[in-house]
Amino acid sequence: METMTADPIEFCPAAACAAAIVRIEGFIDHVARLMDEARLGRSPDLMAQLEAISDELIMAADEARDRLAEVQAVSAAGAMAQLFAAIRDVRTRDDAEARRAKDLEAKAVRFLADAGLYDARFVRALSGTRLGGRLHIAAVRPPVEYASI
Repeated sequence: METMTADPIEFCPAAACAAAIVRIEGFIDHVARLMDEARLGRSPDLMAQLEAISDELIMAADEARDRLAEVQAVSAAGAMAQLFAAIRDVRTRDDAEARRAKDLEAKAVRFLADAGLYDARFVRALSGTRLGGRLHIAAVRPPVEYASI
């Protein structure tokens, strides 16, 4: 029996990966606050344990980002998550993350173009970049209007 859902996270692997990243980043932020409290309380044992937890969470977030670059978006929400992740990766100025950003961008733009949601001219005008240009995705052309007889 198939279950229909309108929630993109439930059926889109890219959206699910993005949701996991957001959850993990929330845990990282919470652990960072706890580390501040442990520092103020001068608790070196607790600090060491929290640092180990933080390190594990950071590695888990990076693995989830790698998964996001590997999966295909099957919803606009997933494609947008891939584009946002690409923006984040470009900003870090790390070679490996720059390569991952290109993969994320390519997957997102392909999905959006295949769904008819991507207009290269509009994107270039809005972003000032050639987003998707190297993928050779044609601009969406307005429908041809015919004179009625």
